[in-house]
Amino acid sequence: MRHFSFFFILLCWSSLSLAQNSKPEEPLEIDELLDELFIVDTIAVLQAYSDLKAGFLYASISYDEQAYFSGRDFNIDQFGLAPSLTYLSSGGTYLFAGGSFYSELDPAWDLFALGAGQFWSLGTKKKWSVSASYTHSFLGEDSEELNTHRLSSSLSYKLKPLQLNVAGGYLFGADPSYYLSTSVNYEMNLAQIGTFELTFEPNLYMLFSQQNIIEQVSFFQFSESTIFDRINSQLLLPLALDNKTLDVTLSYIINFPNNLFEDEDLSSSGYVSISFGWLIPI
Repeated sequence: MRHFSFFFILLCWSSLSLAQNSKPEEPLEIDELLDELFIVDTIAVLQAYSDLKAGFLYASISYDEQAYFSGRDFNIDQFGLAPSLTYLSSGGTYLFAGGSFYSELDPAWDLFALGAGQFWSLGTKKKWSVSASYTHSFLGEDSEELNTHRLSSSLSYKLKPLQLNVAGGYLFGADPSYYLSTSVNYEMNLAQIGTFELTFEPNLYMLFSQQNIIEQVSFFQFSESTIFDRINSQLLLPLALDNKTLDVTLSYIINFPNNLFEDEDLSSSGYVSISFGWLIPI
């Protein structure tokens, strides 16, 4: 038998990036059906609206027709909702809050996160941006073995229509772990529909994470090891309507999970996601 944990960071095209810590159901002899760690990040929002001279509030909600955790659904057919709220001051300090709903979990609303950070746009042309943040997650019962604290940072370079992102973080509170993610996206303006702009912004994302593995090598003997490897890659194909106040994004997302272990038999998977956002200048 084998059990492992991994962390999931998703840099979304409009507002969020998610991180989750999950333990698969079938290979485990544990009481919990599915342990998760949900962390809301807001780097894409900060980059999109960093040219505003005043602060703003940004409220959003996203819907995924099928919930995946680093490309794995653990044979659970369920949809997910993720609402969030972000505040950015004129000086670059930001606060954010978010939660998650999964239709087949009990309780379905069991994950909530609060965080704070600092965002900097560098240079006169603001091609470079840097962020640093702390997040605390409030989880339900049976969460003692999950990391509820995260320190993270990101570095982005924008050379329109191309943007490159690198992010990393350290999770602690139980069994510490760390992750690294990279992404590249390309923005194409397709049409002007009234006050709304229609854009297509394909994004290729890769997640690398530390894995703590415990294998049973005999009846009384276990072997523990740690690896750092690619967990999942994603191709995001989003169409976005945006008038700088309201935005709607419809995406098709394809997972390419990495088979880390001999007994994993993962294949690519795809699902539809839709998000709504509302910008409130302050």
